[in-house]
Amino acid sequence: MPFDDLSRDVAGRHAHKADPRNGGKPMVNGPFGYVESTRSPNGDLRGVGGGFGLLSGNMGQGARGDVMQAQGHFGGWSDADGRTQYGAELDAAVVRTGIERGGALGPVGFNVSALDANANARVSNETASIGAQANLIGGSISGGTDEHNFTLGGSIGVGAGGRAHYGDADGDGVREYGFGFDAGPVSFDMKSELLGHAANGISNAWNGATNMASNAWNSITSW
Repeated sequence: MPFDDLSRDVAGRHAHKADPRNGGKPMVNGPFGYVESTRSPNGDLRGVGGGFGLLSGNMGQGARGDVMQAQGHFGGWSDADGRTQYGAELDAAVVRTGIERGGALGPVGFNVSALDANANARVSNETASIGAQANLIGGSISGGTDEHNFTLGGSIGVGAGGRAHYGDADGDGVREYGFGFDAGPVSFDMKSELLGHAANGISNAWNGATNMASNAWNSITSW
């Protein structure tokens, strides 16, 4: 499935918009209410969605915020970071805020929330996720670099979910593989390039072995 950038046809005021102060990446757009359809670069319909609220998205310097908002997307859409997602997601929050790892706090990030809920089954070029959770309060802390990082969280609520990570955040050709889960009051995610190096090593060894076998077979059959 291609993860090309999607264009949006929006009726109303979207939750976020591209902002030159954020390097052209999406930022919060104040109070919002919208319905949208998304299309591929060649104009094919990819998805529909909509939402309303006071605030949702990136606020600069790695800070994020959601206030009295609810949104839903089905098919293909661009998330608050501009990444293309496919699947379905419903999300609502009275208050959710934090600072991403790599933002104003350097290698440390955090997130806190009150009265929020999310249900999703989606995939991007970085993560595949499925789950549902509703919380009275919650929070998490994250640390590390793009190459190796973790997130540990806790909440008072119900739900479960799982994630598979396989992105290449630093663009060096080595993927950061990992996993994550939500199980009752606990959530955890980890990613590391060590797994990517191991996967690349196995792939290179396999390719070398198959090339040797192919060359040997060609030599035999050419007699």
